[in-house]
Amino acid sequence: MDRTDKPAPRFILGYHAIREYLKTGAPGILHVSIRNKRTEELVAAAERAGIPVRHGDRGGPDLPGARGHKGPVLELTPAARTEAPSFGGFLSRFRGDTGLVLLLDGVTDTHNFGALLRSADLFRVDAVVVPDRRSAKEDAAAARISSGASAFVSVFSVPNLVRAILALKEAGFWVYGGDMGGDAADRTGLSGRTALALGGEGRGLSRLVMEKCDGLIRIPTAGHVDSFNVSVAGGILLYEIRRQQGFPGFPIPS
Repeated sequence: MDRTDKPAPRFILGYHAIREYLKTGAPGILHVSIRNKRTEELVAAAERAGIPVRHGDRGGPDLPGARGHKGPVLELTPAARTEAPSFGGFLSRFRGDTGLVLLLDGVTDTHNFGALLRSADLFRVDAVVVPDRRSAKEDAAAARISSGASAFVSVFSVPNLVRAILALKEAGFWVYGGDMGGDAADRTGLSGRTALALGGEGRGLSRLVMEKCDGLIRIPTAGHVDSFNVSVAGGILLYEIRRQQGFPGFPIPS
């Protein structure tokens, strides 16, 4: 499979997103223009992590991608934007009988993308795969919407989603597509190595992606509207897969 990179966003906006990124220890600079209780908490967290803090005027930092933003901004330094392994490299090093990969086929809305990254973190998804084109990107807006969850999720951008599906199958994954015409998810065996493909807003899965899936699954419903929003559907289906897998690696409640 072609080599791909996962560059981290250069600028992280929003209190929650910055707070989560600071936990990763990635090198950067925290820019603060307004002092209040929440920014003081971020400043303290940055100092604990050894990240320098720059205090500016109330107009906000004059940074590309953050101009006009008066809240705190975390600027990731080049050292924090190191190249990630390719998707093929991820698969070659993957171990374990249980796994979960999320493929997004044309999800272009940044709010949906950020919400899906948040669900991917909460359900410990091993990797999120998106196409190079016709897809929302892992940028500052997605980081903010995901409340910083994107800092903990491995996102791979690939030139061809169909080839990614074929590579997953070669690695022992069963690939299921979310579709209203599929079988009920709770009556489908989703344990083991499982990949879930979700289509974009309105159009759903593309024909080629759907044809390469091992099966299609749906969420049983009884309401009057046609379907769930893709980010909501993704959260429900990821939960069902992890439930069937026995929530591997999840904290055991005391």
